[in-house]
Amino acid sequence: MGTLVILLGVVAVIEAVFIIFLIYKSLGDKNQMKKVISQADELKKRRVDIDDLEISDTASSHGAIGDAINVIKNNLQTFLEATKGNVVVLSDAIDVLSEGSEKNKDGSQQLSASLSEIVNKIQEQQDLVGSCLTLIEENTEQLTDIDSSAKNIGGILNESAESCKTGVGNLENYENKMKFVSDNLEQSEVILREFSERLSEINSIGSFIVDMSESLQLLALNASIEVARVGEAGKGFAVVTREMSEMSEKTLEGIGSINEILANVSESSERVNQSIHECAKVFAESRREFDEVSASFRTIDRQSGEINEKMRDISSKIDTITDNSRATKEKAMQAFRASEEATSGTEEIASVSELTAETSSKISENVGSLDSMLKGIQNLLKQFTTSVVPVPSVPGKKVKIGVFCILDNDFWYSVRRGIVYARKELEDYNAEVRYVPFTDWDKAKKMPELVDEMIAEGFDGFIFPGFMDGAMDNIRKAHNNGKKVYCFNCDCAQTKDRDACFQPDVFDQGVIAARSLDKALNRSGKVIALVGDETVDVNKQRFAGFMKELSKYPGIKVAETIKIEDSEQDAYNKAVAALQRNPDATGMYITTGTPLAAARAIEDSGRKVSLVVFDHSDEIFKFIKKGIIAAAIGQDPFGQGHDPIVWMYNSIMSGQNPSEIMKCRVNVVDGGNVNSMLN
Repeated sequence: MGTLVILLGVVAVIEAVFIIFLIYKSLGDKNQMKKVISQADELKKRRVDIDDLEISDTASSHGAIGDAINVIKNNLQTFLEATKGNVVVLSDAIDVLSEGSEKNKDGSQQLSASLSEIVNKIQEQQDLVGSCLTLIEENTEQLTDIDSSAKNIGGILNESAESCKTGVGNLENYENKMKFVSDNLEQSEVILREFSERLSEINSIGSFIVDMSESLQLLALNASIEVARVGEAGKGFAVVTREMSEMSEKTLEGIGSINEILANVSESSERVNQSIHECAKVFAESRREFDEVSASFRTIDRQSGEINEKMRDISSKIDTITDNSRATKEKAMQAFRASEEATSGTEEIASVSELTAETSSKISENVGSLDSMLKGIQNLLKQFTTSVVPVPSVPGKKVKIGVFCILDNDFWYSVRRGIVYARKELEDYNAEVRYVPFTDWDKAKKMPELVDEMIAEGFDGFIFPGFMDGAMDNIRKAHNNGKKVYCFNCDCAQTKDRDACFQPDVFDQGVIAARSLDKALNRSGKVIALVGDETVDVNKQRFAGFMKELSKYPGIKVAETIKIEDSEQDAYNKAVAALQRNPDATGMYITTGTPLAAARAIEDSGRKVSLVVFDHSDEIFKFIKKGIIAAAIGQDPFGQGHDPIVWMYNSIMSGQNPSEIMKCRVNVVDGGNVNSMLN
C-alpha cells in the first residue's frame, strides 16, 4: 500500500509541475517555452520515455524550469524502473511465500494425519521396551551367575597353574639328578670295559708265567739229569734244581688258582658290565620317556597359563557386558519414559498442527491480498510509459521466446529483474518467456543443447548477449532455423545472423556526460579528459559525443587530453600527474571502466574537482556522496532485460520489425538521487 501512495504522490507532483509550467507559458522565449510545455504535456500523459530538454541557460526562468523537468523526469524514470524491479522482487517473494504456505499447509495436514499412527507406534515401542527390560533383567542375572562361575574357574586355574609351576620345578630338579645318574652309569660302563681289558692283560701274563714255569720244570729236569751224571759234585746244584722244580709246581698251582679266580672275576665282570649296559639302556629309554612327560607337563603349564589369561579376559568381558547390560537397562528405562512423554506430547503436536494449518490458511489469504496489491501496483505502472509496451495479442496465437544471459554480478541481477518483469507482463498476452541464466561460464556450455530443445519445442525467437562465449554459433543455428534472433547489451560478431540489436548509445552517453559536467561546473571551468584506447569503439564514441556536446558550452575548456590504459594504476598515476600540471582545472572526465582510480586521485589531491564517470556501483555512489564524482552515467540494466523481449513479442505478433539497432535508456546518478541508490 505504501508503494501505491508514493505512486499517487508522484502523479500529483507531475500534475503540480504541469500547472507551474502553464504559469510560465506566456513568459520568455516562445520556442523554449513550447518545448517545456510539450515535455510537461507528455509528463501529464504519464509518458516518461522522453528525451531530456536541451537547456541553453539554466539561469533563465525557462532554463530553470526545463532543468527541473529533466530532473523530475529522470527521477521519475529511476523511481518507476526501481518500482518495477521491486515488483519482481515482491512477486518472487509472494511466489516463494505462497509455495511455502501451501507446503506448510499440506505438511500440517500430513502431520495431523500421521499423529495417530505415531501414537500407535509409540505404544508398540513402549510394549517392546517393556519386553526388552524383562529380557535385560534376566540376562543380567544370568551374566552375574556366569561371572561368579568364571571367577571360581579362574581361582581353580590359578591353583592348577601354581601346582604346574611347582611340578615343573621338581621335574627340572629330578631331570638334573637323572642326568647325573646317567652320566655316572656311562662312566661306570667305561670303567668296567677298562677293567675287563686289564683282566685280559692279567690272563695273558698268567699264561706267560705258566709257560715260564713249564720251562723252569724242564730246566730243573735237565739239571737233575746233569746232577746225576756228575755225581757228588752236583749235589749243591741238585738242591737248587729241586727248589726250582718245587717253585715251578707251586707257581703252576698259584697260577691255576689265579686263573680260576680271574675267570670268575671276568665272568662276574661281564655280567656286571651287561647289567650296567642294560641299566643304561633302560635308563636312556626312561629318560626319553621322562623328557616326553616333562614336555607334556610344560605344555600343560603353558596351556594352563593361556587358559587362565583367557578366563581373565572372559571375566573382564563379562564385567563389561554386565555394565553394558545395566546401562542398556537404564537407557531402556529412559526410552520407556520418553515414549510416555512422546505419547502425551503428540497431543500438543496435534494442537500445534491444527494451529499451523489455520495459520497457513491465513497466510494463504494474506498472500492472495499481496498478490492483489501487486497486480494493483502493476496496473498503476502500466499507466506510465517508460519504454516499449506490448501490442494486443492475437486470439489463439501463442508466442514463445527464449532468453539466455550470464548472471555473475550485480549488473546482471538488475538485468534479470527486467527479464522477469517482461515475462510476467507478457503472461497476460499469451506469451511464454523462458529465461535461462548461467551463474558461471562453465554452465554456459549447456547453451547449445538447450537451444536445440527450444527449437524442437517450436520457440519463435531467441535473445542472447552479443558477447557470450559460444553465442554466435547458437545465433546462427536459430537464425538458420527461421527463428527471430536479437542481441542485447552489445552486438554480436556476425550481424547478418541476427535480426536486431538492443544496446546502449555510447555516443549519447558522451553527450549526457558533457551536459552533466556543464551543470556541475555551472558552465565555466577547465576540464582534464582521460581517454581510453580509441581503437575500442566505446571509448571513441564516448569521447566524440562528449567533445561535440561540450563545443556548445564556450565557458568550458579542455585543459588537457590524456591517453590512458584500461588499468587502475595507470589511470591513477596519470590523473595525479595531470592535476599537478593543471592546478586551475575544476573538472575531469574519464571514458574507461576505471573511474575509481580517477576519484581516488582527486580525493588524494584535496582539491575541489568535479568528476564525471561511467558505470554504477556502491563505491561510485559513495564518491558521489562525498562530492568528488558529480555524475555517474550508466546503461539501464532493467531496460536491457525488459525491452528486447517486448520488442520481439511485438514483432512476432504484429509482423512488423523494429529498427535494426535499438538504443537503451541512459541512467544518471548524481547528488540529487544518489541516496535512493545506496544500500
